[in-house]
Amino acid sequence: MACPARTYPLRQPPNHKPPIPRWQLVWGDNISRVFTAYIGIQPLGAPKAAVDKAVKDIQSWLDEPSAFKPQAFESFGVINGDDTRDSRVWACYWDNEARGKEGLQRLNLPSIYSTLSISEPSAIGLWSESFATPVSRLETNYTGLDYLPGIAKLPGTTTEKHDLTAYWGAARDRIPDSAHDLFEKEDALDAKPEFVQDPTGKRLVGTNFNNMVHIRSGQYWETCGPEETASYEDNLEPTLDKGLQYLWDNRDVSGAMGLRYLRNTDGSDRVLKETCGAGFFCNLRNLEDWAKSHPSHLAIYTGAIRHAKKFGDERKFRTWHEVSILKKGEARFEYVNCLPVTGVIPFLGLREIPL
Repeated sequence: MACPARTYPLRQPPNHKPPIPRWQLVWGDNISRVFTAYIGIQPLGAPKAAVDKAVKDIQSWLDEPSAFKPQAFESFGVINGDDTRDSRVWACYWDNEARGKEGLQRLNLPSIYSTLSISEPSAIGLWSESFATPVSRLETNYTGLDYLPGIAKLPGTTTEKHDLTAYWGAARDRIPDSAHDLFEKEDALDAKPEFVQDPTGKRLVGTNFNNMVHIRSGQYWETCGPEETASYEDNLEPTLDKGLQYLWDNRDVSGAMGLRYLRNTDGSDRVLKETCGAGFFCNLRNLEDWAKSHPSHLAIYTGAIRHAKKFGDERKFRTWHEVSILKKGEARFEYVNCLPVTGVIPFLGLREIPL
């Protein structure tokens, strides 16, 4: 049966040919929803033994011989954003929503918190931000095939070259459901708390409003030579820093919330040449408006094009992203004894439940 005609046309210009090749993920027939969970530890001055115990508990969960453990995961330290800069973060992926939810339930952050030997109740914080995304409301984009991180690590995924790139609105065009859905911005005022809750010694939980957006956008220069490494670190990376700072400093316009700038680690203190921004936006329109019109993003965009032209086919620098448009109730946020600035706490009305 033929697919119905698009209600809303593609935004791709006529006869468009991308200047630089791009690839996207192709999902297996058995994958209809992807489950993603970010998990974090805030040391908050806790003794090293307590932090190590929490890390060990999470690592044991990641490594357990279970059908419910994450099928792919990565670890990070926090550079900046809606968290503490000494926090540890893991991004976890499943190709099955039920197994992901069961796996996260088995982790049981309140249980981990209750077993930590800490003298002060405010000495450590734990959190999780998770969501299930229909693949019809998810898009990906990669500048190369030699490094495919994040959601691309899930088994059974393949890639294909595409031409829905290098124009404003391309990300929306790559989302299959955009053919019949504008993902209109919902009035999120009812979701915003009247005051920022103090989660000290508490457990806060909540969910998302309709068409809330998640994005993880990464940079990888581990395999670059000295000249290309210097070009990224001296020219591109500072513009990325400025762009993120604009998003944090202008929440009412940018719609950014729970946005963290992360540096990938291998579970140790070793510094890798890989970073990503990961977090949420009120709506896809917020993200699009910043991308196409604000000088802070235009500097990132034009800088990336200059870098690609300078190093040509020999370039090793890779960028990529994954974007989810979440229906109401598809996300779950949980914060145990975290700081009030953590994640979406300042932006969504969460409820307190017993520890």
